[in-house]
Amino acid sequence: MTVRIAGAGLAGLVAATTVARAGEDVDVYEIKQRLLPSTGPHTEALRNYQAVDALEELQSYGFKIQPFAEVRTAVRRSEHHENVLRGRSYYLFMRGREEYTVDQQLYRQAVDLGVRFHFGARAPRKVDITATGPPRNEFNMLAAGYTFTPEGSNLDPHTVIALLDNRVAPGGYLAITPGIEYHSIYSGSWTDLDYDRVFGLAQSAFERTWVREILGTSRWVDKIHGTAYYERDPVATALQGGSLRVGEAGGFQDAVAAYGFRYAVITGALAARAVVEGLDYPALLRSQFKDEFESAFAYRQKL
Repeated sequence: MTVRIAGAGLAGLVAATTVARAGEDVDVYEIKQRLLPSTGPHTEALRNYQAVDALEELQSYGFKIQPFAEVRTAVRRSEHHENVLRGRSYYLFMRGREEYTVDQQLYRQAVDLGVRFHFGARAPRKVDITATGPPRNEFNMLAAGYTFTPEGSNLDPHTVIALLDNRVAPGGYLAITPGIEYHSIYSGSWTDLDYDRVFGLAQSAFERTWVREILGTSRWVDKIHGTAYYERDPVATALQGGSLRVGEAGGFQDAVAAYGFRYAVITGALAARAVVEGLDYPALLRSQFKDEFESAFAYRQKL
């Protein structure tokens, strides 16, 4: 059997390595010329304050990459309030071009397993798994900001900060997250999807006294320009035209706070299992996620 996958993002790479470990041939088609997450280099957080340890859950699906850090302090701010959560709350992973990023580690695993990659190539009309990321013209979340150098900044490496303020992040939040060679600061917007406008709002936040204290004398590294896509019930549309949709290509995203890392890994692994073992993909998804997506969607509508 040769399994064909469209897209080499997180979900596509997980699907490819899972299929290859099962002993099947894999071809991955990626329209970009090189491996790079759609948002560009940035820090990604895996939420870890549920009953089940988030990393152990992903490991049960074959995901063995370790986070570079664990958040011990999560700060949530609004105009008049501040809430500080102490203790383990997030695992942190880097996305990007560097060898230590999740993307490059998964890519090396896939190549070692014999997966064939076709960069700068359109996928065939019929593929087994679609992992092409958020639809270009249908995204419903937007991220705009910068990565910045750790040198000169005053961001604690085990602290994340979220500012809930519609004046800088319409319907969402401004996030500040630590990284390895660069940290991230960006506005995540749900109700304004114009990049230039949201980027301007993010820049206005950079002038706030407490934000300037965190940025210190650091330098900008690169722009963050990301989109995301969620559906009310992505399980219902997970199978389209004979192809299994994974990650944001299928709308598997957290509608409330955009923590999509977990969904990308699990849907990629489950789709691979479904293809290799001839299983019912929507049934696997429903068993795993139950009504998670519908509940998050309903909550998002109230915000």
